[in-house]
Amino acid sequence: MKKVLVTFKARREDKDIIRRYLNSLAKVYFIDELEEEELNNILPEINIILTGSGLDLSSELLRRTRNLELVQTLSAGADSLPFSDIPEDATICSNAGGNAVAVAEHTWALILAATKKIVYHDNNMRKGLWKRREYGMILRGKAIGILGLGHIGREVARIAKAFGMRILAINRSGKTDMSVDFIGTLDDIDYLLKNSDIIVITLPLTRWTRGLISHRELALMKPNAILVNVSRGPIVDQKALYEHLRSNPNFVACLDVWWRYPPRGSDKVFQDYPFHELPNVIMTPHIAGFAPEIRSKVVEKAVENIVRYIEGEQLLNVVRREDYIY
Repeated sequence: MKKVLVTFKARREDKDIIRRYLNSLAKVYFIDELEEEELNNILPEINIILTGSGLDLSSELLRRTRNLELVQTLSAGADSLPFSDIPEDATICSNAGGNAVAVAEHTWALILAATKKIVYHDNNMRKGLWKRREYGMILRGKAIGILGLGHIGREVARIAKAFGMRILAINRSGKTDMSVDFIGTLDDIDYLLKNSDIIVITLPLTRWTRGLISHRELALMKPNAILVNVSRGPIVDQKALYEHLRSNPNFVACLDVWWRYPPRGSDKVFQDYPFHELPNVIMTPHIAGFAPEIRSKVVEKAVENIVRYIEGEQLLNVVRREDYIY
């Protein structure tokens, strides 16, 4: 029987789901329920680790594993995993798609806030100002460029179709079974940036996408384009974006992901540049992927992949180490 160690801070409901799926297939340990001596004794026997995003995995913990076969994340992204500490023969899987609906809906909340100038008008109304001449933009017939037509990107595209928009997209293969107006690879990024009214970043952060959007790419975009990043902050060059926003007041950035995050126990965070001072930025604190309704589904999806592994079925979302090791 396989032995599974859960290293993220699991809630009671999470533990109920994990036990329901795995109790008949594996021996499950929750790290918060173990004394240090007990943890030390079982680590060499652990076959599977269910982690949050990887931030809960220490080098020391991984070093003491001897029979680790699978690392499964709860998060959709894998960029926080300590790849160099995970045994080379262990398989790594992300939970891509687990929160796709939540992220896509939040993406559209940001897009609508930007295109309809909701924040601008709300601020004015709160000041007692009645300014009606700043009109919103019609979405029908406009082009949305989706950088990363994966789980989230497809959900974003599905909603875009309801608005009657044209869909330009890129993914790894340059192919899709979804009806779009253009599909390409990263080699086609210039075409997408030049021809999109709204650009949405849903790519994972890898060695290939870090700093993907910088001065040159921003300059290719339309002067009144809207850039939405719900993926990872470092995909966009922070300095380049700040300078572009300052120089192009009609360009709007909607950011749910950032370059700096507050330390544990703090709710104060500052970036290297004062984005909060710019009127053409809409900001949220990396909340797109979270909603009460999806917590159980995210946990279930991750655990279902562990069940697949134990039962010898094909795994989903296997991570390519070479995409993340620099």
